[in-house]
Amino acid sequence: MRSGHIELFELLRDCSNSFQTPILVFNDNEKLIRHFPDQFHRPPEIFHDVFYQCLRDSKKSPFQLQLFADLYYQYFFFYPIKNNYDEFTYIGIGPYLMQEVGKFQVRKMLVLHGMDFSFETEAIEYFSKLPVITFKKLESIERLLNLLMPGKSESHSIGQLPTEEWEDYREFKSNHLNAKYSRHLLELNENFNKFFKQGDARALKEYQKLRRSSLFPLGNGDEIRSAKNNIITLISKLTRIAIEEGIAKGEAFSLHDFYINFLESKDDINELSHLELTIVQAYLNVMKQRNQTSIVSPLVHKAKNYIYQNLTEDINLKVIAEELHVNPNYLSSVFNKDTGTSITKYINAQRVKEAKELLTNTQYSLMEISILLGYNSQSYFTRVFKKHEGISPKDFRQKLQSAYLT
Repeated sequence: MRSGHIELFELLRDCSNSFQTPILVFNDNEKLIRHFPDQFHRPPEIFHDVFYQCLRDSKKSPFQLQLFADLYYQYFFFYPIKNNYDEFTYIGIGPYLMQEVGKFQVRKMLVLHGMDFSFETEAIEYFSKLPVITFKKLESIERLLNLLMPGKSESHSIGQLPTEEWEDYREFKSNHLNAKYSRHLLELNENFNKFFKQGDARALKEYQKLRRSSLFPLGNGDEIRSAKNNIITLISKLTRIAIEEGIAKGEAFSLHDFYINFLESKDDINELSHLELTIVQAYLNVMKQRNQTSIVSPLVHKAKNYIYQNLTEDINLKVIAEELHVNPNYLSSVFNKDTGTSITKYINAQRVKEAKELLTNTQYSLMEISILLGYNSQSYFTRVFKKHEGISPKDFRQKLQSAYLT
């Protein structure tokens, strides 16, 4: 084995330890040949197809670090290395998460993608083992990897290494010290930040200006994939800003999860362009609504966050109060004062809001939606929905379909 590749493997091991995320090396036959750390939690089989499809997509741009996000909340980088015989070695960094994934997200994922609920326990355990990193850390990792990964001067595939011909590995480092940092879609300027945080409609115009000037190809030559990856980056950045400005994590991540999943159903570049602006507007509406209401107490923020994260569970005032270690009567009083509604009504309102999104944008049955939202039965879900909207969920969907046809 050449000294260069010995050093590369040691470098990958160090990166794995520093980033606290798995780093995998695959040969041209897509066989896993090295991994760091030595012991890691392998993904369930249900995630394999999407992972390997991203690996294959990465070969369109050899010697380029590429960020991917799949339908299952996972993010990872691929760096394909091509030798003189057109054979590839793939370095995979990840997977990792941008947020914790619990039972609610897993159940939602299973229904949205038509998976059997027998996978629920395995998927929950798997996600509990994955590292969760911030977007700021993600960008730092990307910058470091761009400097450290080998370039075209490394002519041999790691999967078929010679046992002789010792080389100086320092050369590839010097070749990459002047590499440009990759630039994402949204380099947010002061005007956009100011208007977005205020919930001001002018933020949308600022975003359109930014988009024209800072679009970065993230799709390995695939226009659709590039658009989707840029939108994923957009969603992650807007989610981070919203949380920093006081939006409950559960509410922000609910938008994040919905649009990350929904955009994968789009395969037309014009539809994706429209969706991109819709996403900015959706986050803008959340910021506007927050600025129009009074500042709520930290306790109410915690209660809302717990509600968002446990919509599929049998939650009520007593359960939430126990989780937050406060008296139920006190929590009820503070919540009513700050929001103008009871916790029970708020829970049902959030479930109905989620149900409307699913009825509008998916073809899932009423039974599947009731399971997603933690209702004990489809009939109870129907009663709650009708009480809030004045019509049944079935009639709501039929009304939407009729509107599309006219």
